Amino acid sequence: MIIENTNVDLAQKPSFCQTPVTGSTGNYLEFLEKKRHSIGDFGFKPNYIPEIAFDFQKAIIEKSIMKGRIAVFADTGLGKTLIQLSIAKNIIQHTNKKVLILTPLAVAFQFVLEAEKLGIDDIEYSKNGVHTKKNSSV
Repeated sequence: MIIENTNVDLAQKPSFCQTPVTGSTGNYLEFLEKKRHSIGDFGFKPNYIPEIAFDFQKAIIEKSIMKGRIAVFADTGLGKTLIQLSIAKNIIQHTNKKVLILTPLAVAFQFVLEAEKLGIDDIEYSKNGVHTKKNSSV
């Protein structure tokens, strides 16, 4: 579920909050306003959608790239790796810059295998943060 807008009365400080209304961090209401969800798209038009993706995966990929900032919560076996690699490839093609994906080391090999299915050969995983590929992208 994505919450795009909330009707919160910012004039009322929540009773559970112990932060002072004003202080060294500034005005509490300004702080809350900065945390409000923004409506709109901050990304770009997708330039790559893999043919092997199911319709629901394509929809997630398209929405993620158009939105520009989104969390993908998909259950086990629904293709999070494919989705993440597709988003990364879109970003690389759009910005011509590297992408870092953080994942548990136990599933890092899965990213490499899945990338091969998509024709992405410039990928590697690292235990110590050092990469060996000169043009490593993902």
